[in-house]
Amino acid sequence: MLFRNFLFLYFFSVALSSVQGAPRVPNVVTQNGLTYCTHATGFSFNPQTADAGANMNVVTDQIYSKLFEIKNHSATLTPVLAQSYTISEDGREIIINLRKGVKFHRTPWFTPTRNFNAEDVVFSINRVLGHDTYLPTLEENAVTYQNPQYRIFHEQAKKVRFPYFESIKLNQKIKSVTALDPYRVKIELFHPDSSILSHLASQYAIIFSQEYAYQLNADDNLAQLDTHPVGTGPYRVEEYAYNQYVRLVRNEDYWQNDAKIKHIVVDLSTDRTGRLIKFLNNECQIISYPDVSQLGLLQQKSNQYYLQTVEGMNLAYLAFNFKKALMRDETIRQAVAQSLNRRRMVDIIYHHTATVANNIIPTISWAARVNTPEFDFDYDPARARQLLQGRTPEFVMWIVNEEQVYNPTPLKMAELIKHDLAEVGVSVKVRSISRTFLLEQLRKGTADYDLILSGWLTGNLDPDGFMRPILSCDAMGEITNLSHWCQTAFDEALNTALETTDLQERAKAYHHAQIIVLQALPIVPIANVKRVLATNGKLKGVELTPFGSIHFATLFFGETK
Repeated sequence: MLFRNFLFLYFFSVALSSVQGAPRVPNVVTQNGLTYCTHATGFSFNPQTADAGANMNVVTDQIYSKLFEIKNHSATLTPVLAQSYTISEDGREIIINLRKGVKFHRTPWFTPTRNFNAEDVVFSINRVLGHDTYLPTLEENAVTYQNPQYRIFHEQAKKVRFPYFESIKLNQKIKSVTALDPYRVKIELFHPDSSILSHLASQYAIIFSQEYAYQLNADDNLAQLDTHPVGTGPYRVEEYAYNQYVRLVRNEDYWQNDAKIKHIVVDLSTDRTGRLIKFLNNECQIISYPDVSQLGLLQQKSNQYYLQTVEGMNLAYLAFNFKKALMRDETIRQAVAQSLNRRRMVDIIYHHTATVANNIIPTISWAARVNTPEFDFDYDPARARQLLQGRTPEFVMWIVNEEQVYNPTPLKMAELIKHDLAEVGVSVKVRSISRTFLLEQLRKGTADYDLILSGWLTGNLDPDGFMRPILSCDAMGEITNLSHWCQTAFDEALNTALETTDLQERAKAYHHAQIIVLQALPIVPIANVKRVLATNGKLKGVELTPFGSIHFATLFFGETK
């Protein structure tokens, strides 16, 4: 009954918000908490099902916990729900010892009867692997299984997609996940793979309650696992108004130190300019993705506000479609690359919150090399004209016109690219598309572009989850590898990096893979974008990660200097 009541309230609030616009945040929240303003693009209560490369982890980082976290911009793992781990000598078996005494949220739609244990880890990982074992077995003679609708639901539930884990081919890395006892989990790998634990520390690797999932499954409501969250994090969901706001309340049963702020509202309702206006009016105490062209307004009042910036694990780039014969012409790719005034793009689009990318691996990664040799794709329109030898090709360039971390204004960047190419005699027709349209065209094999403006970001500093999705042979035909480029030597270099735990040796292998890409030039790197937060001067304890998240549990209010 409680669950049905919650559903009624949820859908009622959705309908109401569509009629009345942005709901007003209750006074009790504004008086005893803080408001974090961000955008609704890619929002999901389950980052596992969010588009790969999307970043809406500000909410889920508060609701859920992971086995590990990555701190201090390093490759070192910090145990969270895990307490420790061991890896076998052959690198194929990982034993994870789990933390005891961790409680799941009590909500109007779920009351846990036990604490977190190994079964939750096994369920959560098996679900993203696509293993049938993540759902309860249904006997053929069971009454529920004889219900055709239940059969259909049960089969459809197995088809839920997990874009990030699919992009890194996790099901080709992990062979099995089993519980040795209530607080020990064994992960068996097909091959030694040094990236596995980093993937389990990413923003996508949240841990669910198996008990909650089984309860939903019994009520034909497993889909609600992704919309009505139950986790072990410092905050739980109190209220959600579709694409307007999420109201969080402190989890009084949290296993770590209690969060200092009781109520938090994540406001999803405004664009960049609207967020800045709310911030200046003190309707928001934190804003993410502020309009970078207006940051000077905040710097003029540095005693009242402050900015947090950190290098990000992301890359904006232009990809060549290798399915087109002209794009397979190395001279054409070189000419396009040298036509682009990437410095001007960074200045106009990002206003000093990004750097020109001359490599594939972002500088924040432990595998980045500052002394990578310069490759010949610096801005040189005279050289581009020489390479074209009087040819005046015509290209179609697609853009997914939605705000992303790595590209806040794709249409503006596309127009700058069009201008630069026109200067060397290349005509470009820009076509603005939706992500849904792109997915459908890729599925049909009818994605008819020559160039496509894209980007990538990830939730850890390991280059495997950065380079493999966008450039490996396995990712061809996916929304991640939009160049449709495949080179065996590149894949071999990535695989070599997984066979050792020595970071220096891994970095060498990734550097070699990067050189292969820069020589072949299936993509032109454009920018690495800094993560930026604007924060009220009285708010303390803000630590921004390279993945754009902060921990609300560390926040508190103090006096400005």
